[in-house]
Amino acid sequence: MALIGYLGKSPDDGISFIVSREVFRTPKNLKWSGSVRYATHERHNTHALTEFTGIDPDRFSFDILLTAEMGVDPLKEVVKIWNYERDGEALGLVIGGKAYGKYRWNIKNHETKIEYTDKGGDMYAVEVTVELLEYLKGADQNTSSAAPAKAPAQPAAPAQAPAATGTGGGGGGTTYTVKKGDNLWTLAKKFYGSGADYTKIYEANRDTIGKNPNLIYPGQTFTIPA
Repeated sequence: MALIGYLGKSPDDGISFIVSREVFRTPKNLKWSGSVRYATHERHNTHALTEFTGIDPDRFSFDILLTAEMGVDPLKEVVKIWNYERDGEALGLVIGGKAYGKYRWNIKNHETKIEYTDKGGDMYAVEVTVELLEYLKGADQNTSSAAPAKAPAQPAAPAQAPAATGTGGGGGGTTYTVKKGDNLWTLAKKFYGSGADYTKIYEANRDTIGKNPNLIYPGQTFTIPA
């Protein structure tokens, strides 16, 4: 499973964008727009004059398909979006390891199209359209208590790696036996403090993993570089 981004305060409590054999939850039809304001001053018997009066907040929208068939609980995710919208939460938007926008976003509105329900009437497949509005507060956006969204980054001093299953490997590394629910992103976060360093583990174990870093299996033994 690979985490490719999120909408929220962090990947753990936000709407995570992930891909695996069982789960496919990614945004599509992304649209980022901006606008400014002009006042028009009419003049008698000649052309009007325009005056620049300000900048509007940016807008961002996307669609996301949520289906139980792909390992997602549609109702749970829709309720999370609903709560973020009504609580006025300032949210980060990260896609592909990159933070979008100068600061953060508010959910301005959402629209849920229910494609299918199960026999009990519960949502089985829905497509949600989410419209975001740039979060601004005063002249200095950073005066808010909410911190700007950031993509996962390598900390200055990596956290001490926990003891791994297996014996020490060459080059100062160690070995780790994959367990159910593991993926390269979470392993990199565990050993290096940042999921963005998953490529270190992938490159060291490319022969074992193969061409797709998203597909790892319980019982595989990986070398974890120092």
